Amino acid sequence: MHPILCKIGPFNVYSWGFMVALGFLAGLAVFLRYGRREGIKEATILDLFMYVVISAIVGARLFYVAGFFGNYRKDLLSIFYVNQGGMVFIGGLFGVIIAAFLYVRYHKVNIWRLLDAGSPATMLGYAVGRIGCYLNGCCYGMKIFGVEQPTQIYSSISGLIIFYMLVRLYERKKYDGQVFFLALLFYSFYRFFIEFLRYSPVHVFIFTLNQLLVLFIFIVSLYVLWKKRTT
Repeated sequence: MHPILCKIGPFNVYSWGFMVALGFLAGLAVFLRYGRREGIKEATILDLFMYVVISAIVGARLFYVAGFFGNYRKDLLSIFYVNQGGMVFIGGLFGVIIAAFLYVRYHKVNIWRLLDAGSPATMLGYAVGRIGCYLNGCCYGMKIFGVEQPTQIYSSISGLIIFYMLVRLYERKKYDGQVFFLALLFYSFYRFFIEFLRYSPVHVFIFTLNQLLVLFIFIVSLYVLWKKRTT
């Protein structure tokens, strides 16, 4: 682990916070590229990006704190120490989607084109951010044959693969929203199986709560893609 990347005077630069910030910037660059392709103004994306960052952090933190509230019960202020890690990507994803729907209510933007443009960006940012988890020592995997699984690295690689697939599939996009639902499909598929290697304090039978959630996302995404293909 290398939780502190460096020190600048009396201040610590945390690896997790730095990589997450880098992930947001990398995602913004991709978001701008595909936003232009979808006919979305650059100013609109930059404006929305501020809400995306805030909603992603809040949603991801709320999901994490809800699952590990016992760690914060004696020090509630530590809930706000987001620079030291402790977030759930799915929570951040829901936060961003909600922010996007609220944003388009007041701006003339096609929500599905917006979500399509943001999907490759999200997966690239996810891949970069997971490196921060590895450096921070969080989101670790269980020991198998005495070896602790580096699930953060598995997740980062999976994110890059999904990003590449979305970039390639974007060239064959047939309708607005297709790339978004493909992203949900790929992510939920990968996340379901990686959860078997990750530590989770809460299970329902043999499944984690994240697995049940992404299974629902997978089914809904598959249904939408199938429905669109048959109409």
